[in-house]
Amino acid sequence: MLAIPGIGPVVAAGWLASTALGAAAVGTAGGLIGALTQSGVSERDANVYAEGVRRGGTLVTARVPDIDRARYEAILDRSAINITERSAMWERNGWNRFDPAAPNYTPDEIRRERELYRTRL
Repeated sequence: MLAIPGIGPVVAAGWLASTALGAAAVGTAGGLIGALTQSGVSERDANVYAEGVRRGGTLVTARVPDIDRARYEAILDRSAINITERSAMWERNGWNRFDPAAPNYTPDEIRRERELYRTRL
């Protein structure tokens, strides 16, 4: 368990957790955003992923050999949400980027958010 600035306490391990802690230690905005952008994720996508975590989502990352990439993506896609559709919904409701000062969602807010997506399937 570690605390990422702007995200709060999270369970993390591996390369991204180390990068996030390093980014937080040197004051990189958002910790998680800094870790993602340092690893090659666009700033736009990093903001979307950080917002998803703030709203109660889970971000799973893995470094794998290029030859295995398609296989691992297929495994991860089995239960993944469509982040493009999800972030478009947030944008329609006024969101434009991750705000590290915004409070994390409460358990009740997370339940309401998840119910909103269930009704749209």
